[in-house]
Amino acid sequence: MNKLESIVQAVKRATDYQVNKRILREKIQTDLHFAYNGGLFKSTPELILFSSSCPQTEALYLEDTYQNPIHIPDPELFAKLCKQHYQKVMNTWHQQHEELKQIRKV
Repeated sequence: MNKLESIVQAVKRATDYQVNKRILREKIQTDLHFAYNGGLFKSTPELILFSSSCPQTEALYLEDTYQNPIHIPDPELFAKLCKQHYQKVMNTWHQQHEELKQIRKV
């Protein structure tokens, strides 16, 4: 393999990595969704923090991804489920991203 071919291969690997990285992020963004009490929510740090900080004595209603108001009867449980789901998806993302980086180095 001459020098030009090796440069072309290196550029191709870098480009493939960026494309695959973007595709993986889009997939993970979709995976962040979870169902709760008839609604579909996207688990985000903001949602976790907001639901964790709500007093237990008040009724909580949150807008789901389809712009419907959904009753959250137990905000503490909701926050716990949201956090668990978020962490599971982030762990998966990290693992798959590390695999992509290894493929790039080969």
